[in-house]
Amino acid sequence: MAAPPLQTQSVTLAPDVSGYLAKPNGVPGIGVVVLMEAFGLNAFVKGVCNRFARAGYLALAPDLYHGDTFAYTDRERAIARIGGVDDDVAMHEVGLALDALTRQGAYDGRLAIIGFCMGGRLAFLANAVHGERLAASVSMYGGGIAPAVPRGSRKPLVDRAADLGAPQLLIYGALDASIASDEHARIAKALSDANKRYTLAVLPDAPHAFATFDRESYHAGAAEAAWRMTFGFFVDTLMGSAAAYG
Repeated sequence: MAAPPLQTQSVTLAPDVSGYLAKPNGVPGIGVVVLMEAFGLNAFVKGVCNRFARAGYLALAPDLYHGDTFAYTDRERAIARIGGVDDDVAMHEVGLALDALTRQGAYDGRLAIIGFCMGGRLAFLANAVHGERLAASVSMYGGGIAPAVPRGSRKPLVDRAADLGAPQLLIYGALDASIASDEHARIAKALSDANKRYTLAVLPDAPHAFATFDRESYHAGAAEAAWRMTFGFFVDTLMGSAAAYG
């Protein structure tokens, strides 16, 4: 069976901020902000947006790097670029993306956010900052939420647990060399102590970036398990929407 048609385009969120929008035919009223990894708004991030659109969602990825992208082999420069992302600026741009989704036909209360790696941390932060507008937040292998020792200029976010406004899903790989299992424990304790609804899942045999389909780290079994959890979480938290699984 052929995949349902979708529309894709570059959109302007502000004079210096653009994004990639993917949408199905029709207006479902359900929108998802997609937050990128360290390598920028690349084919993988656009592919995630397309997957959501094929499943019936409006999906928008703001370009937090304002045009910069990096090859996966250029990891050193990509990691350095993360240090140039200011949390407050990123949250402003997430707000612009949420506004753009509502202009496209999505509704507050039927909005969600998902992020990968750097974007996973920012999705958690967005739940604290924009949680009143969200129905769900997903962080896939989001590093820097509760590290034992902060890395670079990124501030740990575990102290924002009480500010979360929407259910939170966090998915990690058991073989992720950059996010230790004790970080999972600190996140779970903070969210439980804050009386928040959350799910934290760890997938066996999965390394960091297991869902990034065009990297050597891709682990098909873990990626599909994570996607099943994500779509199930969205359907549940978005009040049983009619969106199909991707």
